[in-house]
Amino acid sequence: MSLNLWLADLYRRHHRDLVRFAARLVGDRDGGEEVVQNAYLRLAGRPAQAAVIEHPKTYAFAATRTAAIDFTARRHAEWLYRVDIEEIDALAVTGDPEGPLHHRRRIVRLAVLLNELPAACQTAFVMNKLEGRGHREIAGHLGVSVSMVEKHILRALIHCRDLMRDEA
Repeated sequence: MSLNLWLADLYRRHHRDLVRFAARLVGDRDGGEEVVQNAYLRLAGRPAQAAVIEHPKTYAFAATRTAAIDFTARRHAEWLYRVDIEEIDALAVTGDPEGPLHHRRRIVRLAVLLNELPAACQTAFVMNKLEGRGHREIAGHLGVSVSMVEKHILRALIHCRDLMRDEA
């Protein structure tokens, strides 16, 4: 099957699911559409002699995740250009522009990976790791047991650790 026919078949079969997945990763449907379009453009740009993909649906979802990370990083960078000019002075003082950039990329990847998790799991992780709230307080907020909060946080940690390790 030629690349164009393969890609058209992939689009016809999985486009709606890929957009739904991407929208969940980036936070809105329009962004999800753009992410999927970028993923398809990457797939279309593959050389014709490239290896045959045995699991096209899985490959498409992985390409969509990568495109979502790039999209979120680009959106974040654009936001920083518009809002936070003062960081330029801080970069000039430190002399290491790569440090903050690398840190931002990791945060963007983490945000996308967290979006793959259920809402309660995301909330428990953010409340604990970013806001510094205790398990009891989170359990009261979510209306679940302390044990469930611990499971949510552990699930998020394992999910993000494994996927960030794979992408590093």
